[in-house]
Amino acid sequence: MSDNKKRQGAVEITHPFKCSTPMQLRLNDIDMMRHLNNTRYFELLDHAKTDYFTRIMPELKDYKRPPMIIANVNIDFLCQTLFHEPVAVVTQVDTIGEKSILMKQQIINSDTGEAKCSCATTMVFIDLHTMRPAPVPDDWRTAIGRFEERDL
Repeated sequence: MSDNKKRQGAVEITHPFKCSTPMQLRLNDIDMMRHLNNTRYFELLDHAKTDYFTRIMPELKDYKRPPMIIANVNIDFLCQTLFHEPVAVVTQVDTIGEKSILMKQQIINSDTGEAKCSCATTMVFIDLHTMRPAPVPDDWRTAIGRFEERDL
């Protein structure tokens, strides 16, 4: 078992990542222990989610598409991220359900590939009129499957 597999945490990564978003750490991202503050991980992951969706569906930039909410987030902090490290967030959609998608992400050292954290996020589509879960639109299924190069 490779070191990266050992350090993957509880979030199992079973497919290669197709989307990598370089990130720049800022001085205020670093805490008194001289590593990336835990709250900043979520900001980096959210930024990469936006990058992923606008890459696969450029029309999303107008934000008039079916909205999603984050229903669940699980993150494993695997090792510290230091200020001087080059980092990127790798993102994928792992599965698509009837009304939700499961995204998996890792923050990695972009030079070494070392995983700093692994995250699984369930996102649910919402009908704004009823405020109830709604089916994943077919155009989203198609665009995500095409980008991920597999059937979802």
